[in-house]
Amino acid sequence: MTQQYRAVTAPAVWRQFLTAVVLVVLTALVYWPGLAGPFLFDDFPALVNNARVHVHAGDWPGLWRAAASFDPGGTGRQLAMASFGLNHMFGGLDPWGWKLGGLLVHLVNALLVYLLCVRLLVLAGVQQWRRLSAVAVALLWAVHPLQVSTVLYVVQRMETLSLTFVLLALLAYLRGRSAQIAGQRGWPWLVACVPLFVLALGAKESALLLPLYTLCLELTLLRFAGNTLGQRRFWRWGYACGCALALVLFVAVVVPHYGSMETHAGRDFNTLERLLSQLRILPMYLGQILLPLPANMPFYYDDFIVSTSLLQPWTTSAGGLLLAGLLGAAFVLRRRAPLAALGIFWFFAAHAITSNVVPLELVFEHRNYFALLGVLLVLAEVVRRIPVRDGPGIKIAGVAGAILLFGFLAAIRSATWGERLLLATELVALNPQSPRAAHELGVLYYEMSGGSPDSPFFSFAVSTFEQEARLPKASILAEQSLILMHAANGLRVDPEWWKDMHRRLREQPITPQTTAALFGLLDNRINKRVQLDDRALDHAFMLMFERVSMPPNSYFDVAMHALDYSHDEPLARHLLMQAVSSSAGYPHYVPAMADALREKGYEDLAEWVVVKSRE
Repeated sequence: MTQQYRAVTAPAVWRQFLTAVVLVVLTALVYWPGLAGPFLFDDFPALVNNARVHVHAGDWPGLWRAAASFDPGGTGRQLAMASFGLNHMFGGLDPWGWKLGGLLVHLVNALLVYLLCVRLLVLAGVQQWRRLSAVAVALLWAVHPLQVSTVLYVVQRMETLSLTFVLLALLAYLRGRSAQIAGQRGWPWLVACVPLFVLALGAKESALLLPLYTLCLELTLLRFAGNTLGQRRFWRWGYACGCALALVLFVAVVVPHYGSMETHAGRDFNTLERLLSQLRILPMYLGQILLPLPANMPFYYDDFIVSTSLLQPWTTSAGGLLLAGLLGAAFVLRRRAPLAALGIFWFFAAHAITSNVVPLELVFEHRNYFALLGVLLVLAEVVRRIPVRDGPGIKIAGVAGAILLFGFLAAIRSATWGERLLLATELVALNPQSPRAAHELGVLYYEMSGGSPDSPFFSFAVSTFEQEARLPKASILAEQSLILMHAANGLRVDPEWWKDMHRRLREQPITPQTTAALFGLLDNRINKRVQLDDRALDHAFMLMFERVSMPPNSYFDVAMHALDYSHDEPLARHLLMQAVSSSAGYPHYVPAMADALREKGYEDLAEWVVVKSRE
């Protein structure tokens, strides 16, 4: 009996192994050229400049420090941050190893997507070409050009690693529910979903969508089925109560919290405008998935025009009608074409957090990492139902052509991401209105100049930063860079740059990027002794402090600059008073502040600070 079982299953095992090898190798070949690329954008504050994640060889206890290094607060994404600590332990700050880690996670996810698709096709009643269809969907998902900016953008390992455990949980859920429906013991698999859910949360909060994904499975393929009436009632009432509770929490807690103006203080949109804009953004994502041309995927979307009403612009209402139609179609088709309905539901579910009231940035390509699978499931159902007279050959050829085309486009994009100058110039060409793209190119030109004003790249950097400053949505980064690169080389700093910076601080939202730019100036003045206009720098900070509240150390650092460089004691006292007022949640900060003042020789101010803290 055992020998017969082995004889029957051995070929199947080898087929599965060869399938996995083909899937992994083809996917790795597409992304391999991109491993040579640089760190980008959020990689720098989260990883490159985050000393807590820089674990050195042999410092295994340091992984605990790295795990708690995510800002703000270091209380989330511990699993992902620990993985970054391992990257630094074994490869320092060479981005190649960090990107390789992201690719390895993606390869695991591609295999899990394949296994998930096999299970979904079984539940959908697909008999012929089931495994080949699952391979096709998994390959299209793995090598889709839209995935390049997720896999090769190092910090987005948080997203990809979280999905690893979400996919495992979905597989366990389907295994458990299928066993239950067949009258077998399924609860161990369902219980296994809990630790997998916790691990997924340890990588990123987007794992909170797992219950929504399983609800979509129940609405389409599983239909709240069970072997007994009690089981069927349990799943129906369980999900009904869960949805009711989620709705109450959303209306009573989430909306009041994130709907306030304070939570949008660093954005140029409010809650309503954000929701309206998503009516255009979600269709845009669909367009990127269905037609993944390089021109449709600029990576930076900081120039995106916010929707202010259903008719401003008119595409807002058009997008809303399209999305409503898709949701309506999913409900209508959930019995006749459950796989297509599941795909539509999963697309919307994957955006349930990022396209909602939480004041995140409006657009990011990595938000489609799982949503892409939903669209591919719809396409798989459409292809399956297309009638053909001469057998499935034409379908197979068409799908193979799509895989080759997507893989080719992804390989080109990956190769672009592997060359820093090519990537920087490409992003500016794709989106000439993006201040972030222009700034990245300007920084690269300055680095290529070696900081020498005699280099032609120095002039390229100046002209690029000046072009950035003229863009409608430019921040103070352009002026900050122009001021620093000139002051550091003893060149004349145009007073208009300071004036433009002050104007932006009065008129534009104060974002984390704004505060980082100002404190970057302060760091260069104090620690690198760059000669700056101290009065203008103090004025810039005061304009920012008038509009946002900061932690006490921020006020104290600027107060010390006012004392040591501007020699403006009244301003320093004002800032020290703000530091005292904001230190309620930091009980040990006032004594530390007083000690720092004494070390600098400001005895009277140290005593004044202590007295003020007791009033």
